[in-house]
Amino acid sequence: MSRVDALREARGEMERVRLGILTAIAGKSDAELLACPVGGGWSAAEVLDHIRTAEGSLVKALGKLERGEPTRVPARAWFYRLPMSPVFWPIRLPAPKLVRPRPRAEIRPADVSESLAASRHELFALVDRMGEERFSRLVFPHFLLGRFTGVSWFRFIAKHEGKHLKQLRRVLSAPKVLRCAGAKGAASPSAR
Repeated sequence: MSRVDALREARGEMERVRLGILTAIAGKSDAELLACPVGGGWSAAEVLDHIRTAEGSLVKALGKLERGEPTRVPARAWFYRLPMSPVFWPIRLPAPKLVRPRPRAEIRPADVSESLAASRHELFALVDRMGEERFSRLVFPHFLLGRFTGVSWFRFIAKHEGKHLKQLRRVLSAPKVLRCAGAKGAASPSAR
């Protein structure tokens, strides 16, 4: 399979998973999306805000790379590559501080949904500007996992959002508490 074919396949998976996310939240009220699961963890709105934050950060960094501006990726991340599969094992991992959702009290689900659409549009626009062949060969590291190509990024995004789609379905179908615990509506870092 060529790099471009691999990129297109990964993009198709990204779009399939994002459609699943949008389908899962369709028709849900703000109260439903902001409700905390009984066992603790992120609300559906916080999961969405995390996805928005992660993709938005990537789009911003790739835009800087495209313009030749410096990015804030640790220098060591350019020199290694770790497997991404452990990140998607069915265990709870704390979200890195950079991509944690905002405090629950600051999240407006409608704004998050719009931001999700905007960040995905910006990512695909960047790919279109670069061209699929060039983007598929692009090397830009994940801050923790190391060197990713454009194809790796698309695969990572699809798997990352797929993990959170399962979480969304669980959160939206679970019993809820009327009030969420936590200082000033702060999101729990270990809820990922």
